[in-house]
Amino acid sequence: MAVKFFTNVIVTALQCVLIMIIITFFPGLPPDLKFEAFSINPRPLYGVLETNSKLNNAERLFEDEVKGPEDLAIYKGELYMTTHGGYVQKMTKNGDLLPVVKFGKPCEGIWQEHICGRPLGIHIDSNGIMHVADAYYGIKKVNLSSGEVEDLVDVTEKIDGVAPMIPNAVDVSKTGDVYWTDSSISHKLNDGLFTLLGNGNGRLLMYNAKTKRSEVLLNGLHFSNGVLLSDDESYVIAAETFKSRLIKYYIKGPQKGTSDVFIDDLPGFPDNLKRDANGNCVVSLILPTNLFYEYIVEIPLLRKFIARTLALKQMLVKTVSNIYQHVLLDKLAHWIGHFEMLRITSAPRMTVIVLNKNGDIIESLHATDGKVAYLSSLVQFNGFYYLGSPYNSYLGRVKIQKDKVKV
Repeated sequence: MAVKFFTNVIVTALQCVLIMIIITFFPGLPPDLKFEAFSINPRPLYGVLETNSKLNNAERLFEDEVKGPEDLAIYKGELYMTTHGGYVQKMTKNGDLLPVVKFGKPCEGIWQEHICGRPLGIHIDSNGIMHVADAYYGIKKVNLSSGEVEDLVDVTEKIDGVAPMIPNAVDVSKTGDVYWTDSSISHKLNDGLFTLLGNGNGRLLMYNAKTKRSEVLLNGLHFSNGVLLSDDESYVIAAETFKSRLIKYYIKGPQKGTSDVFIDDLPGFPDNLKRDANGNCVVSLILPTNLFYEYIVEIPLLRKFIARTLALKQMLVKTVSNIYQHVLLDKLAHWIGHFEMLRITSAPRMTVIVLNKNGDIIESLHATDGKVAYLSSLVQFNGFYYLGSPYNSYLGRVKIQKDKVKV
């Protein structure tokens, strides 16, 4: 009996190994990505990074009224936010939540975000000109006074031979040139997990306001994300999310057209970048790095196996959904490749860091009580920190205490 049991165990194990080998090495299986090893070494949480409670005791505003307030901006005493469903919404001076503009088309729910539209990054200048990066519909320019909407970048138009797949973040120069990121040239946002597992192919671009064309400044970024111009517009910083670092691209001066690392080894994955009142760079880390990710980035074959397994499961669900059309199957197909899958993991802390012009960390703000999660944007407004997130069904808010360094 024991011999038969162990024989069955060995046979089952060999079958599993064979399946893993086939999935990993069989040619032509999706996703069409390269997988190479790299490493990340997150900074320890001591000194200026020491864990604190500056973002604890957060309020949850508009709970279940808003979904995924990804990025935040202030204009004329009102707080603007990009949300699921294709909307930009605002919190008025009276504390009401109102729609500002809708991109995309009518849809049944967020599992159809490729139809609804999904605004991500937002920038509003002092004249009320709003620029928004919609992951599925491109870069939009909105006049908040007239309501006029202008399409600056169409996702169907190729730039350097490749159409953008995930327009993500924007910042705008004094001359109206738009610096923006395209997080991937191979996958849409609803398949974002594949961009985490494969090699990076994101881009940093600049839309020229005069020529009305975009040019690529940097290629090969591992999920290019938040973007921020320096005060003098001599360089631009872009977040490279899955390498836990920020890249600096020189716009002017003797190093024009070159790039280097602004800061690396961040203790999390950088998302949106904002400027504070002192000209510092505020970096929201949407999740802390973890040992599992630090492990798999050094083993490309393991990442390839995971990516192919997810892709095959997604193909199966989509095939069944096409035959037996049901909303639950549509939701499952959407969820399999989406970043929202990461919500099945919990994180002990959320962190925002503040950098000076030299790329030095001068302050960190942490949430350790579980009141807020998945922070993608932080702005200071009327004595509060407002906290954005691509997943939360609320807008976070924390009272700034007098002993805290204001951001």
